[in-house]
Amino acid sequence: MDIDKKSDVPIALTETLSNNSFISKNGNVHDIDPNEDSPIEEVRASIPPTDDPSLPAATFRSWFWGIVFSAAISFTNQFFWFRANPLTIKVIVVQLLAFPAGRLFERILPSYKVPLGRFSFNLNPGKFNVKEHVLITMMANAAATSFDAIDIIVVQKLYYNQDWGFGGGILLVLTTSILGFGFAGVLRRFLVRPASMVWPINLVNATLFHTFHKEVPKDVADAEAVTPGLSLSRNKFFLIAFAASFCWYFFPGFIIPILTSISWICWTKKDSILVSQIGSGLNGLGIASFTLDWSQLAAWYPSPLAIPWVVQANMLAGFVFFIWILVPSIYYTDTWESKKFPLYNTHQYDIWGNPYNRTRVLTPEQYLDEEAYENYSPIRITGFFAVCYGQGLAALGAIITHTVLYNGKEIWKRLRSARNDDDDIHARLMDSYKEVPDWWYLVLFVVALALSFATVIHWPSDMPWWALIIAVVLAFIWLLPIGIVTAITSQSPTISMITEWVYGVIRPGHPIGNMIFKTYGYITVRQALLFSQDLKLGHYMKIPPRQMFVFQICGTIIASFVSLGTTDYLMTSIPNVCTTDAYPWTCPNAGLFGASSVIWGLIGPGKFFAKDSLYYGIPFFLLGGFLLPIPFYLLSKKFPNSWVSKVNIPVFMLGPAPYPPAPTSVFPTWAFVGFIFNYVIKRRWNAWWKKYNYILSAALDSGVAICAIVIFFAFQNSEIHFPQWWGNNSESIDECPLATANWTGVDVYA
Repeated sequence: MDIDKKSDVPIALTETLSNNSFISKNGNVHDIDPNEDSPIEEVRASIPPTDDPSLPAATFRSWFWGIVFSAAISFTNQFFWFRANPLTIKVIVVQLLAFPAGRLFERILPSYKVPLGRFSFNLNPGKFNVKEHVLITMMANAAATSFDAIDIIVVQKLYYNQDWGFGGGILLVLTTSILGFGFAGVLRRFLVRPASMVWPINLVNATLFHTFHKEVPKDVADAEAVTPGLSLSRNKFFLIAFAASFCWYFFPGFIIPILTSISWICWTKKDSILVSQIGSGLNGLGIASFTLDWSQLAAWYPSPLAIPWVVQANMLAGFVFFIWILVPSIYYTDTWESKKFPLYNTHQYDIWGNPYNRTRVLTPEQYLDEEAYENYSPIRITGFFAVCYGQGLAALGAIITHTVLYNGKEIWKRLRSARNDDDDIHARLMDSYKEVPDWWYLVLFVVALALSFATVIHWPSDMPWWALIIAVVLAFIWLLPIGIVTAITSQSPTISMITEWVYGVIRPGHPIGNMIFKTYGYITVRQALLFSQDLKLGHYMKIPPRQMFVFQICGTIIASFVSLGTTDYLMTSIPNVCTTDAYPWTCPNAGLFGASSVIWGLIGPGKFFAKDSLYYGIPFFLLGGFLLPIPFYLLSKKFPNSWVSKVNIPVFMLGPAPYPPAPTSVFPTWAFVGFIFNYVIKRRWNAWWKKYNYILSAALDSGVAICAIVIFFAFQNSEIHFPQWWGNNSESIDECPLATANWTGVDVYA
């Protein structure tokens, strides 16, 4: 008997159901119990409430291709992370390639049972099925996500001349990931099982899985039965949209890069600093700018077709307030001496507006030299960067209050029982499989924690052992409230600033220790959320939990060794790597981590937020964020049917979350696309929306991803560039040439 099944009783849900009906063979629509489907319309349009427990999942095919794709995608993404034009292959590419790969093995492998006792398996158990497909993709997804711990390792070498070697590096990468996995397992009853924890981006992947394997959600079949004009199958629609997306991306991706940010206001007066700052969608406020590049939308936010409009509306309000109202108010009133610096970047400056020279304030041991710092200059950042620090703090404060007020009762119920009476059909279907025992996750966590202590004690982490306990406790405290917001929006807040701040208070002037503390605090939460997202996808697709557990762990371990090995090879084999002398190996992604290590670790919050500092008021954003949900909660109780009941302050704070370094032209376009599809089309042409919305999102992502790979290897990797013309100006892509200058027209980083 399969260890993942509680019984051999099949779940026969062969009829095509909907939230209130099923379609019989003659096409008639009949009422059924609404409890037989998800209460969430978006889920009903994406995922059938069916399961076939007899389908094999962890087969030889899924193991073989899972390992191959995990190794390939982790190597490729890490290799190209170092380049000036980094290429990130998303897991949707694996989802596309895994289908023909699985079908290939279905055709060529013999149906032979390998005799290994209780571990015997068949090389070819029959038709390649959706559960095998999901497990391959899930293992690859654990490997596809770049490890922020490796970013820390690179910054250690670049900024502070410290190298832990392969042993220390692999322990740092593995322990932060496995700690996160342990947390995700403990909190899965809150973040995975409840129907309200949708994880919207998973609906796109689930729709594509069902499209490949020709499984139709009941809501879609219901719509087809009563609505004319939906004869085009999802498979054909996907191919058409995929081809269109693939062909179109050659224009913004290679031929006409100006389509990445159409900042038309700049074109009216190119010699004006004000116009460039207001109009630039790449280096300014991006007012009235927009993008025709889908890759820009997908790079910084989840698909706008996957996120409900009410979520996007809250985020849009936050973007407008912080980016289009607060930032220009700060800059053009010269608050924080903002006009001395450009409007928008993540660079550090001294009080004279020159690049901050961190080597002047470092001791040979890589600590802060207090005397040198006093004789040199306090650190300065752009007003935009400072506002976004404040916004990040406000978001964290709002998340705590919102979680207590809006989700407190449900959390308490889940604490008392892992299974609630209000579980939806997908949770009840998953009850057919043996759950992963909590002690598995606990053992995993204890082992990872022990290895974490060994890492920070044996290697020069500049962090005392007791600080690791604080970092892990911080991660655990913040994981649930942040996880709830992420599960609703697919956009994750970050505790990066809190971890940096806490260690900066505990041990100011210790940048390396600050980065390691951040690794075990913030990155543990990030990895836990990624694992939780995959657990929810497995929940939707009815993957046996114990097989998910093993595949996720294996994908993480494979990726850790491959990614770090790739990093070590490049760092040792390329002279002057991560400098302009080594172009194209310039490591553009290392800059933000380096900036944070200087501000929070080297200088420290004690000096950065001191009473005589320009930035003394920024911490009060945390208090403001903490208090702001309270009046909206009280108003929503008094007026439950009004617009105020739809206000979500943590989501409001997420609008400007990717800033910096995201282009400001991205969000307005993202919100507009979301409004068209998830408000206008969803309301007026609901049947079309149910059938094609999510498959369109998957097709657009897939077309862009494949085209980006073609462009990179066919052109960029060989230094083949399209002839320069007005739409392809490398010096100013969006034709806003003065956007990177300060108010006097000077750009010291040019």
